Formats: sequence, C-alpha cells, structure tokens
Amino acid sequence: MNTAYWVMFVVVGVFLVVINAALIAAVVRFRDRRDRRPARLAAGRGALRPVLGALSLIAIAIFVYGIVVTGDVREIEPSGPGGLNASQSAQVGVKGVPPATLLEGEESATGEEPITGAEPTESAPLLIDAIAQQWVWRFEYPASDGGQRPFSYGELVVPVDTTVVLNIDSTDVMHSWWVPALGGQVQAAPGEITQTWFKADEEGRYPGRSTVFSGSSYPAMRVWVDVVSVSEYESHIDQLSSDISDAQGAVAGEVADQ
Repeated sequence: MNTAYWVMFVVVGVFLVVINAALIAAVVRFRDRRDRRPARLAAGRGALRPVLGALSLIAIAIFVYGIVVTGDVREIEPSGPGGLNASQSAQVGVKGVPPATLLEGEESATGEEPITGAEPTESAPLLIDAIAQQWVWRFEYPASDGGQRPFSYGELVVPVDTTVVLNIDSTDVMHSWWVPALGGQVQAAPGEITQTWFKADEEGRYPGRSTVFSGSSYPAMRVWVDVVSVSEYESHIDQLSSDISDAQGAVAGEVADQ
C-alpha cells in the first residue's frame, strides 16, 4: 500500500510539473510586448486527440496497477524469523482466511462458514477480533487452553514480526479501523466481519482512530497498537487471562455470599 501511495505521489508530481511548465512556456511565448502583436496559435481538427489518447493510456495503466496492488495487499506475508510463529510456512491471503466467530444473526462479508477463535498454529496467522462500539474498541485474543478468550479495551498488544489478521466488526453503528503506520482504513459495519492484516517489523506504540463520525463522544474513540517482543506478548496474554479468572472468581464469591 505504501508503494502504491508513492507511485501515485510521483505520478501526480510529474503531472504538476509538466502542466505548470507548459503554462509558463505558453505565458512567455504568447505574452503581449510593446510594438509587437502576440503570436497566435491555431490548431486543426483532431489536434487534441493525441493528448487525450495519452491521458487515456495513463488512466488505464493506473487502473490496472491499482487492481494488481489490491490483489497483492490481500496476500498475507508469513511471519518473520522473530515472530510468534517463526516456523510457519507460507500463508494464504486474507481472501482465504476464514472469518472469526460471528454473533447470532451476523453474516460474514466473505460468505464463508464461521469458525471459533482458536490458538494459532504454525501454519496460520494470529487471529484477533477487533470489535467497535460507541466509543471504544474491544480486542479478543486467541485462548491458549480453549477456555475464556482474553480481551482488552482500547489497546491492542501484538508480537513484533508476526502476521496479524484482524476480524473487524461493530456492535452498533458504522466505525472505521485506521492505524496509519500499519495500513489503510477498514470499515467496521454492524453484522459483518471485515478482515485486514498487518505485520509490524519494529516494536513501538502506534496510534489510530476511527474516521467515521459515530456520535457525541466520537473524538474520544482512539486506539493504540503496542508492538512488543514475543515474550512480552505471551506474558501480557497470560496476565489478561489471570485477571479475567480472578475477576470471575471474585464475582462468583460475591454471588455465593448473597
């Protein structure tokens, strides 16, 4: 995607230079001077056809390039040697990754059968559910023991050099997922699962936000992606699971006391 942005930036820059250079040349050549009539230029019928033909070819080339890039973007890269699944083989594309668990009545945007979130294997990317609601993001991680899936709000923690597939959903209105450093915008539509993927090759904290107005507290709907080492990610998931178990135990104890 970044390559596509740079290609379009160069194309637009070339057009700006050529058009402005032609404009300056025309002004200099055909300007009015003292005691001299400005030169006149007359074009015959069809004089603009070569220009229109060249512009049409450029537009077609850009369109074809966009189709090719779109296909490439959907193909997932394998995790790197320092990632969570370092020994995994080549990955299939997003178009071949089955969607995550769907809520009752929901349909997948790809029309494929839903599956449950599970611990990633060596031949699969890390699947995480990103669920938007007014006005926060909820992230559900794979469960290592098949039990309660650990989750977090507002902050997504992922391991570095690891292919991550996000199953993006919304529980109420339209939102959008956008972390500029990790890819383009993806719509979060109620009742649909939209998938995107990224692989961060540097540890750090990457900010993002929704670009779709979703109500009065829309400005507060921010998101952060923390890219950490594999060991830190595993420790974070273990801590989340432990915190959830402790909270469930506390609630069960209070209910029993009542």
